[in-house]
Amino acid sequence: MLAGAGKAPIDLEGVLPFDGFDAVRDPLHVRTVVLQNPDGSRACLLSVDATSMRDDAALRLAAAGVVGCAAERVWVTVTHTFSVPHVRTPEHLADDAERDRNVLLAERLAGAVHDACVAAMEDLVPVRFETARGRCSVNANRDVETEAGWWLGIDPSGFSDRSVRVARLVSVDHLRRTVATLYSVDVQSSMVQGLRDAEGRVLVSADLAGEASRLLEERLGGVAIFLVGAAGDQTPRVKGAGALPELGRILAAEVAATLTDAERLRVEAVELSRVAVPCPAQRRADFHSLAPTRSYEFVPDGTQDTLVSVARLGKLMVVGLQPEVDSAFGARLREACPGTLEVLTMVNGAQKYLPSAEAYDRITYEAMNSGFARGADEVLAAAILDLVKE
Repeated sequence: MLAGAGKAPIDLEGVLPFDGFDAVRDPLHVRTVVLQNPDGSRACLLSVDATSMRDDAALRLAAAGVVGCAAERVWVTVTHTFSVPHVRTPEHLADDAERDRNVLLAERLAGAVHDACVAAMEDLVPVRFETARGRCSVNANRDVETEAGWWLGIDPSGFSDRSVRVARLVSVDHLRRTVATLYSVDVQSSMVQGLRDAEGRVLVSADLAGEASRLLEERLGGVAIFLVGAAGDQTPRVKGAGALPELGRILAAEVAATLTDAERLRVEAVELSRVAVPCPAQRRADFHSLAPTRSYEFVPDGTQDTLVSVARLGKLMVVGLQPEVDSAFGARLREACPGTLEVLTMVNGAQKYLPSAEAYDRITYEAMNSGFARGADEVLAAAILDLVKE
């Protein structure tokens, strides 16, 4: 197989101030990996420094046009940093100036995708795949019980899958250089959400994922891509701009350390597929009404499909989910299929949360802010395990 990787900055000059953000603390990027099968067919993974991506059609087309593949063979994911402006629905914006900045942001994202894919195509070389799994220490459970009910915080004693899963693509020529490092942790990149500078301006940041990827690229070479794991109920174990450099250094070091015991993954071709899984649905609470509570009525609302994207790489099946699932959900599936299954979220769309039964019992933020009803996690887990058996 051939692979190439690329990286391009997202230019926010002329976009800010927009969507509550005023200035840039550290730059945002698009990172991409292109895979080419022996028959010449290609696939592309895009990672965007963004919170979520509900409508990724323009980015898919931008990537597909450069890579020379169908738009369906482009996976779009985000690093889930909370410190970035969103592309908004135009009718929800206040005036023409806001709408113009919205259009400019969308154009800049598509431009960065184009540039990253051009760099990846220019970098196509024969590669081998290596995989590794190690321990990480950066995440904690974010569901905390208060007097009024369960709410968001940091609970180191709550469940967290503290593993880091890594795949590295290494050129097979005499250089043996790292083309790309892909790493996944169950954590949301949210250390500096709401950070302001001395003048009170709200700052844009790639946050924990951006810091760790930058350090890995300096250390290992190539492009380092953070992939969000089962992080619906997870948060960084510390917050704040002062802690960001150290936690980023720790995560990068833990990723690099796992690669000392990397094993070769034999991959002849990447196979992509998708399946829609109907899950029980519920009426989602109004976001602005959310607060800790001991009493809440979950109202059933039929079913809702969720898209499961599947990439088969040799014996490894990578499952990309649209909603954010709990860390325990990902751990349960990985344990059921050790070494053969990886679970990613925020892939090819966004659907908020798909929590576990315990979240509904506790009436957590994730349970109230979900369009999926109790039991959806069991339906989705069963569907994924059936795909593994197939």
